[in-house]
Amino acid sequence: MDVRTVVPDPRLLHSTGAINVTAGYMGGTGAQGGAVGDTLLMGVVILKNAAAVTLTIAGFRGEDGTARNVVLTGSTSADTVYNFGAGLRNTGAAMTLTASVADLVLVSLQPA
Repeated sequence: MDVRTVVPDPRLLHSTGAINVTAGYMGGTGAQGGAVGDTLLMGVVILKNAAAVTLTIAGFRGEDGTARNVVLTGSTSADTVYNFGAGLRNTGAAMTLTASVADLVLVSLQPA
């Protein structure tokens, strides 16, 4: 059986600065800073690289109710795929995405 991982409408992060996300839309003039609960993180692909690449995602709520960051890490030997099924909603703050290296992280988002 041929198994494929499909990330719906992935976007390649071309910046290493924080990218605002608004209702599933990242960057550009349409994403000036979203709101709590407006975006679903569907999946992430971090391409393999000589040094490990990370994606920091701000906007999730911790057990104490405070907004927290989640850091996803890639590999030096294989592409790393994160699939979140029905999606992870930003329950703590507006979502931002920060890649440690440009052009090696693909992110799939949807409006909540």
